[in-house]
Amino acid sequence: MTTSAMSQPWARFYNPRAAALASPDPMPLSVLLDRAASTFGARPCSSFAEESFSYAEVTAFVEDLAAGFAAAGIGAGDRVGFLAPAHPSFTVFTFALWHVGAIGVGLNPLYSVRRLTDQANDAGLKAIFTLDDAALLGKAAQIRRASAVKPTLIATSARSGDPHAPASVGNGEGTLTTAAIMAGAGRVARATVDPLTQPAVLQYTGGTTGAPKAAVLTHANLSVNVVQMHSWFPELRPGAESVLAAAPVTHVSGVGPIQNFMVNIAGEMAWMPRFDADAALDTIEQRRITLLLAPPTMFTALLHAAETRGKFDWSSLRNAQCGAAPVSAELKKRFRDATGLTITTLYGMTETSPAAIYSSPARHHDGATGIPLPFTEVEVRSTRDPSIRVATGEPGEICIRGPQVMPHYWQRPDATAQAFVDGFFRSGDIGTMDADGAVTVFDRLKDVIIASGYNVYPADVESAVLKHPAVREAAVIGVPCAYRGETVKAIVSLRDAAGLTIENLRLFLADLLSPMEIPKLLEIVDEIPRNENLKISRLALREREARRREG
Repeated sequence: MTTSAMSQPWARFYNPRAAALASPDPMPLSVLLDRAASTFGARPCSSFAEESFSYAEVTAFVEDLAAGFAAAGIGAGDRVGFLAPAHPSFTVFTFALWHVGAIGVGLNPLYSVRRLTDQANDAGLKAIFTLDDAALLGKAAQIRRASAVKPTLIATSARSGDPHAPASVGNGEGTLTTAAIMAGAGRVARATVDPLTQPAVLQYTGGTTGAPKAAVLTHANLSVNVVQMHSWFPELRPGAESVLAAAPVTHVSGVGPIQNFMVNIAGEMAWMPRFDADAALDTIEQRRITLLLAPPTMFTALLHAAETRGKFDWSSLRNAQCGAAPVSAELKKRFRDATGLTITTLYGMTETSPAAIYSSPARHHDGATGIPLPFTEVEVRSTRDPSIRVATGEPGEICIRGPQVMPHYWQRPDATAQAFVDGFFRSGDIGTMDADGAVTVFDRLKDVIIASGYNVYPADVESAVLKHPAVREAAVIGVPCAYRGETVKAIVSLRDAAGLTIENLRLFLADLLSPMEIPKLLEIVDEIPRNENLKISRLALREREARRREG
């Protein structure tokens, strides 16, 4: 680690492994699989339903598919979309693309055809890779017809992680199968990759309006981030860990913290295309899962399902990481009571590959999110003038600089210029940093509720609401108010057979929140809307509220 990084106040809370990192070591991502296969070739890499494939087998699949891609005309610099849920073919797909120097593009299958078509045109897709599932093939065909770039469609079997398995494409519009493009393809030389400049993926950011905006994540961004993450967990043993791979692979969390992180330590990925809490518990027991990495909604669902069973064996777990949304103190306590493990909270975003800030057992965070990872600098800047750093403990916009931060947005110099200040990426999140360098993330700048001129952070209110014994999940939004400008509304789902009134909730919150923060409105629902990444969607709730008021 550099002298300047070691001089940062948070560095004294690093474990010995993190503190010993000398400098970033960018590498082509293909090296991760090479190293795993050379040392742990017989160990399982991917498991799926009744199948299990070793690192040696997956490496052979990658070489075969890379040759097939080359035979189909896919090479260095080409962009290829992946339109599918979490599936073992994703690992074969990405490493085969990187073998030929091509670039992966996540196409979330839950998005509309119009949105995916915009992304296909923006990225200039040469091909779309999908599964031989009727709905996925149909959506891929619609994208192809509607797009200007007319990408080739390539399908693999939805029932197997082996690209040689027969795939059924029906009367698809000239859809190729992986088995067909690999037939007689032989081998292809690996492309030479400069990790510092060569994009590995184009990762489209969240949001449903405006022009598509993709973060360009290089091989260096993603490979260094793997090293940063691994340094945080010296207890993880190469060749001996397994993860429940249920996160969307078209999201950066599926690419980095799930896939690349596990390949780096030659771990097993137990794939689950559609998350189901009961099925996930079965997988944890059967595959002896050692690592959980999921958003809070998944942790909540797993705990609820385990409580419903009455008894569950969590003993295989050794590590739990939770990110993508604020992690409440109540959820941490429930998980610790059930498993004996402390959840590591992590913070980052698409543009940071994604990991930037992790909680550390060496520093009691008092509700803070965590401290910056090695090689990472964090500053809190004024929301009015981002060139100004705010004082210690004062809220402002969290800004991040480090080797995992994207170089730019794809073909969006205007958006890139707005996203950086003095070399720091502007996260759009509001938070503080204390004298130890511990960062507390409050909320998205756009989610802050301004009631009578007072800033109300929905995540703080949600955390307090979740302490109520009747509440299972909670979301908080601001709604228009003639008197206050905005007022606070809580939307909650309840535990089985529980009841709740706004009067009861407000009484419960009286000692936890200020009068301005306590919700004035309450809505009880069976399920709170989620976005495509299984995060509770305040955007969907605000849009629903607006429609009600217009109606």
